This record gives sequence, C-alpha cells and structure tokens, in this order.
Amino acid sequence: MATLALAAREVSMRAAGLVVDRELEDGVAVAGDADRLHQVVGNLLANAALYCRPGDRVTVTVRREGDQAVLEVADTGPGVDPADLPHVFDRAWRGGAARGTQGSGLGLAIVRSLVLAHGGTVEVSNRRDGGALVSVRIPSLPREGAPEPADPTAHGAATGR
Repeated sequence: MATLALAAREVSMRAAGLVVDRELEDGVAVAGDADRLHQVVGNLLANAALYCRPGDRVTVTVRREGDQAVLEVADTGPGVDPADLPHVFDRAWRGGAARGTQGSGLGLAIVRSLVLAHGGTVEVSNRRDGGALVSVRIPSLPREGAPEPADPTAHGAATGR
C-alpha cells in the first residue's frame, strides 16, 4: 500500500523540497480496497507537501502492532495549531495555516472516511520535537505463513463467559 503511493508522490514531494524517509516493515498486509488505501496514503503525503517547508523531512512508517497495521506519516514541518486539531477531519474546513495554499479542505475528511470504512482509526497530533504526526490503524491480515488465529468458539473452546 505505502510503497506504491510513495512512488506515485515521489516527484511532487521532491518538487516541494522535502526529504522522504521510509521505514516499511515487510509482510504487513490489510484486507481492503487497494485503490482507496492508496488514496489514503496519497492524501497524507499531499498534505505534507502542502504544509511543510522546503528542507523538511517526511517519514512514512508502516509496521505491525499486534493485530493492527500501523501507518504513520510524520514530518518536521510547522505542525498543526492546537486550536485547529479538533477540526482537521471536518469536511471543507481549513485552518489558519491553509491561507495561501491550494486545496479544498477535503483531504483529511476523505482519509478519515476511508479508514473508518476499513475498520480503522486515524489521529492527527503534534510531535514533541515539532511537526505533525498522522497515525492510521487498520486491522491487519495474519503474517504470511503464520497460523490463523484460533477461533475461540470452535471445537467447544471456552469463550470466557
């Protein structure tokens, strides 16, 4: 998911003067609509390109945490005004930092809608050392070659009731 979206946005990220770092764990997979998940990553990278300054770094991380696939897009840009954080997922809402930038204010609203449709969650926060962090969590598929998780209702197993 992230590899293809990164490749598709590489030219625009470079044109914005951004350095992109990749920390992509092998074997992390989710069930879902590949085109819509590609759109999630693309929208997050487009936001970074809009709001970061030339020379800023954008780090895209994909890893597994338990039964979750985690995608993080972190940057060293100006971050999000704390007063704007509660509104970043509102449709057509643009914060004060959006003055003078292109866009419709729909990117993060679309991201949230697509992530929720895949049974996931998305959060935006500011990093302690500066910049923004967007964290997406979507249920992951079992690792290839790993045994399927046990079904606690199969074969008379206890269900904890």
